[in-house]
Amino acid sequence: MSANGDISEAQLTATADDRFDQPNRRGRPGRLPPDHSAIITRRITALAVGLGIFMAVGKFWLWGQTGSVGVLASLVHSALDIFGAVASFIAVRFAARKPNPNYRFGFGKAESFSAVFQVCLIVVGAFHLLQEVIGHVGHSHPVTQSGPAIMILMIFIALTLWLIIAQSWAVRATGSIAVRGDRAHYIADLLANIFVIIGIALASYTSLKWADAVVGGLMAVWLLFTAVQIGRLAWGQLMDRELNPDERRAIERLAMADTQVRAVTELRTRAAGPHLHIQMRLDLDETLSLSDAHDIILGAERRIMAAFPAADILIHPHPAGCGHAHGNTRFHTGEMQPR
Repeated sequence: MSANGDISEAQLTATADDRFDQPNRRGRPGRLPPDHSAIITRRITALAVGLGIFMAVGKFWLWGQTGSVGVLASLVHSALDIFGAVASFIAVRFAARKPNPNYRFGFGKAESFSAVFQVCLIVVGAFHLLQEVIGHVGHSHPVTQSGPAIMILMIFIALTLWLIIAQSWAVRATGSIAVRGDRAHYIADLLANIFVIIGIALASYTSLKWADAVVGGLMAVWLLFTAVQIGRLAWGQLMDRELNPDERRAIERLAMADTQVRAVTELRTRAAGPHLHIQMRLDLDETLSLSDAHDIILGAERRIMAAFPAADILIHPHPAGCGHAHGNTRFHTGEMQPR
């Protein structure tokens, strides 16, 4: 520790690494420099688009061969995957653009709008499937070419699992909500293929001819559940929800690593795509010079940036013990982290 109470550069890096090498740091935005995050999200969304088109074409052919409602359900899901993947493909590129004078907070929320678009697609697809299922209830028919259909669907399952693993790595690295929404699509698609195989087998090799339609209905319900999950993620970012308590406490600890910081108050955080926006007030000794206060704040920014390279940080110095509150009191929460 230096003479003024601040931690050294080596200690700074160790503090950030030790704190954020925990499992709960994964899947959160702001952990990578924006350019690095953009490279990962661009590649994974391009892969998702390509694989989605390949599987949709394959399922369209398979549906024509089998006439299976379950295959139709999976086909609709794959079609939605393509639209969702294209939306993510565009959104992550737009979100990675640098801020400009008109949009000083950047374009990170483009990812959230992409997620909202995906939710709309999922809901439309779910109700379409329910309509198809209702039309087939009581008019079930045997599924043809069931053996080849099962083999092809198993290949699709393997490809989807491979993509989900790659997407999970990308989410852990970047915290991208657009990629997270894409992954939710493909997880549902993976389960859809499994259920379709079960439905085809039951409809072809047992007396349960209605099983294929039931699988289609279950998939419609699963699509609606997926829409709710993605919608909650998008809502949190669009409405500037705070980071989780563990991350907020970690930011406070990093800010207070200098013993001259008496307290952290009015901490506000929000995520926008790959970026984070952090603002806070640091209570300092009132006898400090403006230059010394600046050095303390600069040290706090460096510590936080070491853990959150994509963070935009705004810190306001404040004399310790002063009861005056700055800004509109409507937004004061009274939270503080005393020394």
